[in-house]
Amino acid sequence: MNTITTTELFSRLGQPARIQQIARYDVFDSTLQAQLDALSARTADLLGTPVSMVSVVLDSSQFIIGQHGVPGWMAEVQGTPAEWALCSHTVLAGEPYCIADGTVDPVHADNPLFAMAPIRSYAGVPLTDDSGHVLGAHCVIDVVPRTFTDADIATLTTGATEAMRLLTEHRTRPHPAG
Repeated sequence: MNTITTTELFSRLGQPARIQQIARYDVFDSTLQAQLDALSARTADLLGTPVSMVSVVLDSSQFIIGQHGVPGWMAEVQGTPAEWALCSHTVLAGEPYCIADGTVDPVHADNPLFAMAPIRSYAGVPLTDDSGHVLGAHCVIDVVPRTFTDADIATLTTGATEAMRLLTEHRTRPHPAG
């Protein structure tokens, strides 16, 4: 990430209130993961992309909690370091975030994911909980350069709303006091 240091990234992503909100959800629930996998498959199909996922972004890592078509080692370990995670940018922006061609984008060209994985373009929308915290993202990844449209973002936003509904059904802890 060229725009901020890794230490600053970890600090911004690791805000205690946001991490506490993430801890309220049972993201390891196999039923939830199957539902989010199905949601990701639908989104990939609707947008014509080979990859879609739902992730939560912690202070130093991205955890993939639902996926379709995630390649190789990322699927095996179900995540990436936060400094590589394109969804980190979506979380920090708090709004849709798109990369038309990461191999030539000045912010992302040196991201190892563009060299190691078949990734060229990305579009993600935030997963925002009922307290306003951005927990992660619902995204699609393509293997070719692509300019995402408003309709694409609307489809992703609908998927993110559904992902948050599913996450809420798997909430493990009540809303914290205060």
